[in-house]
Amino acid sequence: VKQIFVCTNIKDDPTQPCCGRVHGEEVFRQLRNIAKERGLHPSIRVAQAKCLGQCAKGVNVMVYPDEIWYEQVTLADVPELAKKYLV
Repeated sequence: VKQIFVCTNIKDDPTQPCCGRVHGEEVFRQLRNIAKERGLHPSIRVAQAKCLGQCAKGVNVMVYPDEIWYEQVTLADVPELAKKYLV
């Protein structure tokens, strides 16, 4: 099973960088919706991660088990990620 983890964490301190403040939730929802529309679940799962430990580089996405990391992912990157992993 391939899993795509998208960080959606929002830190309590508004001065600290975090994925949730740079559209992590929206990136997650778009990728998950594409996976569902294409009938890929459960062979490919898109899951929320509350923290991937790279807050200043967010939105962070990790593809498991390939251990491929993406940082500073934006909504504009979703189609390319879907083309690459949600097939």
